[in-house]
Amino acid sequence: MKQLPTGNELFLDHVGYFLADLEGAAARFERLGFTVSPVNIHYNSADGELVRSGTANRLITFEAGYIEALGQVADTPLGAELASGVARYEGLHLIALAHGRVTEHDVGGTAMRPTVFLRRPLEDGRIVRATVRRATAGAMPEGRVQLLTHETPELIWLPGMDRHANAARALTGYLQIVADPEEAAERYARFAGRRARKLGPVFEIALDRGCFALAGPDALGALLPDTTHPPPPFGAAVGIESADLDRTRFLLANAGITVHGRPDRLLVPPQEGLGAWIDFHRPGAPPLWAA
Repeated sequence: MKQLPTGNELFLDHVGYFLADLEGAAARFERLGFTVSPVNIHYNSADGELVRSGTANRLITFEAGYIEALGQVADTPLGAELASGVARYEGLHLIALAHGRVTEHDVGGTAMRPTVFLRRPLEDGRIVRATVRRATAGAMPEGRVQLLTHETPELIWLPGMDRHANAARALTGYLQIVADPEEAAERYARFAGRRARKLGPVFEIALDRGCFALAGPDALGALLPDTTHPPPPFGAAVGIESADLDRTRFLLANAGITVHGRPDRLLVPPQEGLGAWIDFHRPGAPPLWAA
């Protein structure tokens, strides 16, 4: 699978969970069969100095894309923003799209924060580097919506860390529940520079790799089994391609994880999936909202 975009390609790079207990969350992800990285502290480069951004992560990397589990570690504006998100609900709050030259992507008039140069030192002295552009909270009230260019991808996708007991292979989709899906779809289409396609009650934006969708609360019953959820907006589900769905099913059953089975997918509910549905699906299966 192609990991990084080139030219004007735009990929679904990763999604992020805002969590109160990063260590406890890692154990819950491991119970689901994921391989989870050690804790990484985030810094920004400012005037040649490394300054803590206020967050730390643990990564779940795939052959294509990754999941980022995020926690607050310092009293900074970005850390406070994460804590505010956690206070509203624990779960999916972040969507990140990758572009080969992030400063050249046309965001369609979306208000953006200043570009940041993310830095993360590793124990061996190497430094993970990325250029990140984040939409303002006013422009994208659904959560942290960002674009990035990976400058050191070999330090994100480390050898062996994309091997998972649950056979997870790729990040494929993200479902966001919003109060006004038509309005939100227009905003996200401008931001991504891609068309929003209406599929019943859902608006889908297909990228050059992966896709995401926006739907109103009334659509939930048609898409997912009944469950409690926060008021919109909220991240409802993440799509993960499984290389072997039978292996995924076996792992989850042995771990005592509740699943809702369908012919081409297994749905892990929010109480097991750290606040959002996890949609494990076969290669080539349509997105959850189009199935």
